Amino acid sequence: MKQSREKFVAQAAGAPGSRPAVAEDDGSGFRLAARELAREKTAPPCENTEAARADRYRAVFLSRLAHELRTPLTAILGFAEILLNQEQLTEAQRNFCERIQNSAQQLRQGLNQLSELSRMDAGRREIHAEEFSLQDLLPQSCAAISRTMQRQKSDLSWFAAPDLPMIVSDRGMLRQVIESFLDFMTNRNSEGAVVKASAEKNARGFVIKLEDDGELLIDPGSVGVLDLIEQQCTTNFDLGLVIARHHIDLLGGTLSIKNRQPRGLDIVLEFPSVLPDPQTD
Repeated sequence: MKQSREKFVAQAAGAPGSRPAVAEDDGSGFRLAARELAREKTAPPCENTEAARADRYRAVFLSRLAHELRTPLTAILGFAEILLNQEQLTEAQRNFCERIQNSAQQLRQGLNQLSELSRMDAGRREIHAEEFSLQDLLPQSCAAISRTMQRQKSDLSWFAAPDLPMIVSDRGMLRQVIESFLDFMTNRNSEGAVVKASAEKNARGFVIKLEDDGELLIDPGSVGVLDLIEQQCTTNFDLGLVIARHHIDLLGGTLSIKNRQPRGLDIVLEFPSVLPDPQTD
């Protein structure tokens, strides 16, 4: 059953690999989809015509799939939340409810990522600029992964400088970038890890710094990189990070990932305070 499910996801997505939607998957089906996408990109013109048609069908399928599955997932998450917060459960019952909730959240995240990847592949990702404050966005992003932090008994702290300016950017994209890297830092560490997030202004606009106290990485620059030429995924591959890297480019930002001695990882995200006009790039 596991093999057939991965084959279904790979055929449906036809897109770069992802962290599996359910905990028992090893992600090989998504990696197979990534290699298939790389083959399409380098195929002869006649094959590319067929690939373009398949891309359109895939986009429609993913849109319908996401719509059909989000509704029952929302119900599952809602009832799980009610059971956990309002019912007197035994320890075993609480553990079962938490597993249901975590699996449903992973499935929803996977659906969102596949939908986003489909829009990126079709060149239909639009930027929605609005004015907002990082002093609001940063704590919201941290709160979004607080449940994961609690489950791993880890600590997450954040700080937003009081002199941060109002920024004009795509709020949803920027939040996805922050949450993806925070999620990566949380999941790469063992229990009791410490993760810190901060935001401050600089000459270009603003900078977001994330740091943890985990093990050093062999190749920090490969985090979230999919090599379509070599048709392989790096060790630190994660679909959410691939999308985040794409969003960083769209928002005119830069990314730096470095090991910190003697242990730990530093991630620095730098963005302009006003979204650049693509016509002037």
